[in-house]
Amino acid sequence: MSSAYASVRDVAVLQEATQLILASTDLETVLHQSLLVVRTFFGASRCAVFLLDEAAHELYPQTHHGYDAGAIPGPLRLDGEGAPQHAAQTRALVHVHGPAAAGGSELALPLLVRDQLLGVLLLVSDNPDAFPESTVPLLSLFAAQTAVAVENARLHSTALRRRRQIELINLIARTAASVSQTQQFFFTLTDLLGDAFEGARVAVVLRGPEGIFVPAISSNGEPDLDRFRASARNGVLGHALEQRAAVLEADVTGKSGWPACFADTGSELCAPLVFLGEAMGAMVLAHERANFFTDDDRALAQAAADVCATATRNVQLAEELHRVANHDFLTGCHNQRYFYSALAQEVARARRYNKQFGVILLDLRHFRQVNADYGFETGDQLLHKVARSLQLQLRSNDVLCRYMSDRFAVVLPEIDRRGVDAVLGKLRSAVESITLPRSTNALGLASASVMCPHDGVSEMELVNVLLDRLEKAKSGT
Repeated sequence: MSSAYASVRDVAVLQEATQLILASTDLETVLHQSLLVVRTFFGASRCAVFLLDEAAHELYPQTHHGYDAGAIPGPLRLDGEGAPQHAAQTRALVHVHGPAAAGGSELALPLLVRDQLLGVLLLVSDNPDAFPESTVPLLSLFAAQTAVAVENARLHSTALRRRRQIELINLIARTAASVSQTQQFFFTLTDLLGDAFEGARVAVVLRGPEGIFVPAISSNGEPDLDRFRASARNGVLGHALEQRAAVLEADVTGKSGWPACFADTGSELCAPLVFLGEAMGAMVLAHERANFFTDDDRALAQAAADVCATATRNVQLAEELHRVANHDFLTGCHNQRYFYSALAQEVARARRYNKQFGVILLDLRHFRQVNADYGFETGDQLLHKVARSLQLQLRSNDVLCRYMSDRFAVVLPEIDRRGVDAVLGKLRSAVESITLPRSTNALGLASASVMCPHDGVSEMELVNVLLDRLEKAKSGT
């Protein structure tokens, strides 16, 4: 009676523990709790859960307990010899004890859901009588419930992953609408893809006039261009660009001499960026583990790449439009429109951080007469030469603009009056060193400068003072 009572009690406690396992949606939690149960209720000194890798035809140890470092079994070939392999092959419990189990006992239970093999639960003990026949039905029931918990956790994980990846596509589209620079977009894109495919390294590869280049990469450091070029010749990158479809290499380690884009790569996934029939480049994802990416991942990567291709072209067009709208075609420097934009930014920065800055306006004297005497082509060449000479005298954060036909404006951030006067002196010397064609006469120059906030605290105040001072400089007053 007492043994029967103990059996009922054990079953009740086991049922409660199993319900806790079934309630969990995290795979690692499910497996660790399962091993805790088999150690506590069934006396296993060593135990492991092997999950099936169908692509590799292997059982790999996902979770284990009681094994010394280096003694953990696996991965195990499905066609190999051993209790776990036999359980997987026959989809039935395998019990080995006595001499066949090195004097101990091994019990391998297949984890099945609707006759689909998920893996194997292995229990090992040094006691040959550790797993009596009376416990087998209970163990089989527990293994079946563990399999259901594993499947539920996997489905939950897959659902979460798919939801995150669908959100990824929407994020890519929204990001493209909010950024104006391709480099910023590519960096954001690699971050988004890295989050969607956890643990994967990501690179954006583009085609250019001189071959492929990598504008953005998720891993730290510079990309190994030799690797990417080799892959573009006869690796996953080249295959994807040639086929204009996503290519998955599940096990790179099994391909001798395979030109992987990243070092220590186990699997690669590459989706081309195709826009209006043109393969602009590709997204490359790599993981150190073989068979990491699935066919579903390939389909999702292609969907993301299609969105990325359109988004990339939109950002490139927006960037080109911004460049055309803010640059002077003749001189290559910024135009008047950009000058007012830069001036407004500096005024706002000066107010916020209590900074000062300067603005210089230069006027090429009698330049209309230069055009009349030498022709517009020569005048254009002189303007280009002036712009290039002025730019050489400025800092990287200074902004040079062609204000109008023969005038140039310079915005000088974070500078004092003495600094402005020094820059003005260098600019004047640069212009006056340029001589007219077939003449020793130099270009004439009138100039004016203002300081913010000393001469004004708004764009219009500064510009009005600047133009007034320039007119006085031209008239010699």
